[in-house]
Amino acid sequence: MFTSLKRTIKFGWQIISRNKGLGLQVVFIMVVAVFILTSLFLFRDLSGLLINEAKKKVDISVYFKKDVGQEEILRVEQELYRFSGDIEGTQYISKEEAREIFIQRHKDDPLYLEALEEVGENPFLASLNIESGSPVFYAKISEFLTQGPFKDLVQEVSYYENEKVINKLFNLISGIEKAGLIIGLFLIILVFLINFNTIKLTTLSFKNEISTMRLVGASNRFIRTPFLIQGFFYGLVSILIVDFIFFLSFIVWGKILQSWLLNFNLLNYFKESFFSLLFWQIIFIIILGVFSSSIAVRKYLKV
Repeated sequence: MFTSLKRTIKFGWQIISRNKGLGLQVVFIMVVAVFILTSLFLFRDLSGLLINEAKKKVDISVYFKKDVGQEEILRVEQELYRFSGDIEGTQYISKEEAREIFIQRHKDDPLYLEALEEVGENPFLASLNIESGSPVFYAKISEFLTQGPFKDLVQEVSYYENEKVINKLFNLISGIEKAGLIIGLFLIILVFLINFNTIKLTTLSFKNEISTMRLVGASNRFIRTPFLIQGFFYGLVSILIVDFIFFLSFIVWGKILQSWLLNFNLLNYFKESFFSLLFWQIIFIIILGVFSSSIAVRKYLKV
């Protein structure tokens, strides 16, 4: 059994070494396909994190009229919790606190501070910041405040621009995922066809060896296996190349990417998810490389 396995691997290596040109083409296309698969795997959790972090920055600010006191605002706050169970938190900001926030924000800009001094009285309004579990509930909350029993107390209800950012981010992420799936599907078909053609040309170049093996009574499995090893080898090489590229990229540019991606550490995530990722990569190349090789072997070897 060991001798048969040794001969099978040796013949498989001969097939690979004799078709280096075609092999490089297959490896290149498979590298691109595995790269896209790996990117989608990493992008899945990253996109969820970005959306959740962006949602945390969206809220409603309710500005009350000048003559509205703190007790009335706190009563509105209590009624809001009764109105909607989707409210995660509220924050009351008095006129004085709003003024201090403005001063701290513009402490290095004397022009704003001078303008505030010129106004004299406190121009800021008391407000209530409201956070919901999902941005979709903000419309109901806004309608309750502007058209409900407290409409005479409210000066303005404003949505932060971050809500638009979330929608744009969600659309962008969905678009990238769809584009990745379409490109990935195209590359899968391309790899399948190239690998299929490679097996065809390989069988022609090994026509005499295959005929000799048949004459000496070699089993169908013995003849097929080296060609399947070829497909698996190309896939394995592509996985090693892709993982090395990602690992090296995260080491070199990890800190820069982390600052852009809301402190998401891609290198640590890649290390933690490596074995899970490797499992799906191997499944992918078995389906892609070995399956296409198997079909081609059955077609062109007639065994």
